Amino acid sequence: MSPKTKKLLEEFACAANWSTAGNPADMERFSDFVISAFQRGEHSISQDEFLEMVGRTKSEETIQEKKKALASKLFMFNKYEDGIRLLQNFQEK
Repeated sequence: MSPKTKKLLEEFACAANWSTAGNPADMERFSDFVISAFQRGEHSISQDEFLEMVGRTKSEETIQEKKKALASKLFMFNKYEDGIRLLQNFQEK
């Protein structure tokens, strides 16, 4: 992952409210990350790399909180994949 794309993903992850996926400010930061990844040809960031970058769950979290945070992170990974496909389709037309 390029330094620019990595920085945008880290900025998103640090500021993200993982308990409420879809926050408008979070989504804007996430869109910046997806666009950067697309522009740099990073169309296949792995789920493991993505999860490593957005961070592990906190040890003081309850099991329920950890599950919710992981579900949100997986949801955002799917949004990354969807965003890359959308931009690829748009570029082809």
